[in-house]
Amino acid sequence: MAQRGRVLIIDGDEVAARGLSKTLVDGKWQVEVVREARAGFSKACASLPDCVVCALDLPDIDGFYVVRRVRTEAGMVARIPIILFGDLPDAQSRVQGLNVGADVVLGRPITNEEIVAQIEALVQMSKRLRGEIENASAATQGAAIRGDMSLFPLASFLMMLEMERRTGTLDVKAGSGTRAVLTIVHGLFAETVVDGEPLPPIEVLRDVLSWRAGHFSFRPRDVGSMPPPRASVGAVVLEAMRLEDEKKAMP
Repeated sequence: MAQRGRVLIIDGDEVAARGLSKTLVDGKWQVEVVREARAGFSKACASLPDCVVCALDLPDIDGFYVVRRVRTEAGMVARIPIILFGDLPDAQSRVQGLNVGADVVLGRPITNEEIVAQIEALVQMSKRLRGEIENASAATQGAAIRGDMSLFPLASFLMMLEMERRTGTLDVKAGSGTRAVLTIVHGLFAETVVDGEPLPPIEVLRDVLSWRAGHFSFRPRDVGSMPPPRASVGAVVLEAMRLEDEKKAMP
């Protein structure tokens, strides 16, 4: 059986990491293990694994740091699927993990087999999405890229648009019916509107990134018909996440 892909485990618990690694290797995955957050982020950038499995509690910084750094890094690393796992004291911890960009947040107790199943599902989903984006790049200007926010985090898709310096309109509709239109020029925000009202990008992103159900559609457009760019997508995404983290931390 051929190797199925490469997984990076970031976990300070040596025994737990060894057990998960063995389960993955038995399933024909290539595995690297790193104990600390900073080293894990560096390894993810250097090796570009197919999936990162990161513990919430780490010896130097927490797993939120790793997820946030990966999601806001320029280049291919921002696309890597991430599973964040650990002891979740309340539902808010899981929400925070999703807000910073984790694709899946798992609370203990959980078996290694369950983690492996999530890895398999995420890697396959990532391959399908990558194929859609590559096909869209080769298609005509009128072709749209569509996605379901419950299957792929909007923050990750926005980072892809910036990385590829796309120009077009991202139409996002929440399950509640609220609609946001994000105009992007060369991977930068040019205009951000919610239900027809123009608002600053940071306000729009803080709202839109909290939506857990809905759909998005990106339609490429000719740059000549677009307003001038005025804000970095990556910087606004990162700031929106930081502000939400601070808000949740307030007593």
